[in-house]
Amino acid sequence: MLDKADNRLDLPTDLNGAAAAPKRRGFVRPLVQIALMALVLAGAWVAMERLAASKKERSPRPFTPLVYTVETTKAERADNRPDIRLYGQVDTGRNVDLRAAVSGDVVEIHPDLVAGRRVAQGTVLLRVDPFAYEGALVEARANLASTRAAIAEIDARLASEREQLEAADSQLELGRSDLERALSLVETGALTDKEVDARRLILSQREQASSQRRNNILIAEAQRTQQEANAERLEWKVREAQRTLEDTALVAPFDGIISDETVETGRSVNANEVVASIYDDTALDVKFTLTNAQYGRMATDSDPLVGRKVELNWTVGGTAYTWPAIIDRIGARVTAERGGVEVFARIGEADNPVQLRPGAFVSLTVPDRIWPRTFRLPETAVRNSDHVFLVIDGKLERRDVRLIAWDGEDAILEGDLTDGETVLVTRLTEASEGVSVREPSGEATPSETSPAPNPKPDAGE
Repeated sequence: MLDKADNRLDLPTDLNGAAAAPKRRGFVRPLVQIALMALVLAGAWVAMERLAASKKERSPRPFTPLVYTVETTKAERADNRPDIRLYGQVDTGRNVDLRAAVSGDVVEIHPDLVAGRRVAQGTVLLRVDPFAYEGALVEARANLASTRAAIAEIDARLASEREQLEAADSQLELGRSDLERALSLVETGALTDKEVDARRLILSQREQASSQRRNNILIAEAQRTQQEANAERLEWKVREAQRTLEDTALVAPFDGIISDETVETGRSVNANEVVASIYDDTALDVKFTLTNAQYGRMATDSDPLVGRKVELNWTVGGTAYTWPAIIDRIGARVTAERGGVEVFARIGEADNPVQLRPGAFVSLTVPDRIWPRTFRLPETAVRNSDHVFLVIDGKLERRDVRLIAWDGEDAILEGDLTDGETVLVTRLTEASEGVSVREPSGEATPSETSPAPNPKPDAGE
């Protein structure tokens, strides 16, 4: 308390007696703070100036145009034939429904008459009870033998009639001679008219006998002709009975695979009833469809469509197997529901561990028509299907082309190209006229040098 009083005593007073020192002190403090702030800013500015003055000077980095590393290929004009990838289905080129030719009970079935089994040509697949058909054959042969015996009897009678006719003709000639002599003797009075009449009666009897023999021969010949016709009919009956008996055995018509069977031992079958089916596994076809455009191109090609070789692929168990095939025929009509023309190719033999089966869904490679003097380029070289870029002196240059066909990952083109020109094949988004490019193995020219990397900053920075 004393100190504070002393301090107050030391302060000057104004006219009213109030202390003036505290008022003056409150005015000076803001001035001091402003001065300190100015001093700090001045020091920072001086420090920045010194740092800037001590920094090393850099030369400006030169501008280098961007150069893209790309892949290229050479354009070569040639006759190109693209391949068409299609899908088809394997079908049987030779398939037969086996029908029972006769009615009866099945008494024998071959053990291989099972769907999926292979049988050889001539194998007896089943047999119908032949008892009744053997009896029919015996009866037909007996009838034929009876008719042939009747013909032999007629032949014997004919021989006898002909001999008797010869004798009757001889007696007739003698009677005529005797009558002529009797007539000459009547004129001399050596014979009477009664004796001449007796000779005339004998001649008439002999003429009658000769005529009867001729009639008998004609009748016998007619009977023989009738029996011969009957014999021919009975011979056909014998052949028919023989064939019917043979038809009791159902025989495989060719080497093939049994595709279906619906018969068991002891079952009664009717004539013309389907009991099994067989197909020739060496005569398989593949059926596929060509669009109208594809068919139009191939049909007008110099290389005929029929006889053209194709390749068939069947993927089984993750492995693709290949078979050769040759186009055998073209469908009789356009298939409107599929929008094209059906084509059939005959499948050839191949040394594959698996065997093709009808119904398999396969892929095919079919040669298209030949496009003469065209270019084959990778798919990535074609842009918008109407132009490509050439690499000329490290720059891109556009050339217009016309896309003819695709062949897998290649395009068949024609256009303003020349043999040996370098074509860009890299799918470059920035591709345009004048863009600088280079090949991976090529040496960069001064204009193709890539921008230099930034230098490492100094330790002082």
